[in-house]
Amino acid sequence: MAEVAANRDGAMETFRKCWMLSTDDSNMTLHGFRRFKTTHLLNLRFLEHETADMDHAVYQTGLSLGLSPSSSDRLCLKHCRRDAGAPDFSQVVTPEFILKLRELLKQYDEALAAFNRIMNMETFSLLDDEKHASLRDDLTIDEILNTRLLRADLGTRSRTDPFQRWLHKRLRVFRYWRALGKYWNTERGLGPTAGRPRKWSYQNTILVADIIGRLITTTLTTAFLIAPLAILSYASSKEMQLVITLSCILVLCFFVSLFLKVSSFEIMAISAAYAAVLRYLFPTLRRALE
Repeated sequence: MAEVAANRDGAMETFRKCWMLSTDDSNMTLHGFRRFKTTHLLNLRFLEHETADMDHAVYQTGLSLGLSPSSSDRLCLKHCRRDAGAPDFSQVVTPEFILKLRELLKQYDEALAAFNRIMNMETFSLLDDEKHASLRDDLTIDEILNTRLLRADLGTRSRTDPFQRWLHKRLRVFRYWRALGKYWNTERGLGPTAGRPRKWSYQNTILVADIIGRLITTTLTTAFLIAPLAILSYASSKEMQLVITLSCILVLCFFVSLFLKVSSFEIMAISAAYAAVLRYLFPTLRRALE
């Protein structure tokens, strides 16, 4: 009876926590899920190890047939190491072996593709969601800082700029020191003061970093358009104007490639467009000043 009561209490506690997370007013709590990165990787390694054993058996069986490799030998079969005393073909390639190999490859491919999709999803720190973090009794504040939750309601982060990721990190560090100094108790660094309910705080790092990144990008874009024109208006010789134009283009390309996630073709397009804008605006500004 004691065990049944304990199981019932455990189920009710689990339901209470899940209900709190599923009925919260914050989208971070509602759509934040653990990604279990290490466990996923461990599962993939187990599958990889099992698949590698079967793959080795397939290769050794194929080599034991004594067939000549193709002319190009794209698999380098001529240089494969052959095990001594390889089992007979009929003892390895059985219907049971084929079914097991087919199922194992299916599990491996699905797990690999699923992990790729998970790792491309937008993430935020468990530290950013104080209510969600308060339900985790097994983590220290440093572990909470480094625990990532997935945002199931957002798109992928495949186009997230390196500058925005840097902002994410800085905002998480700011949240960490703020939590240590103000919000969370000394023993665990977590949760409200006992007996006194309080309003949970959130830090939507994704949104804040996106807004700050857009504002900074807009400011720098404006500066790269106005500053060269102001400098060129005081340059008398054409050689000096050419040097200034080339320098501005190189600096812009450097900043774009360093802080934004763009392809080589996009960098070329940005450089060409920027040079064309300078070429068009400078004569217009020069005539206006005259």
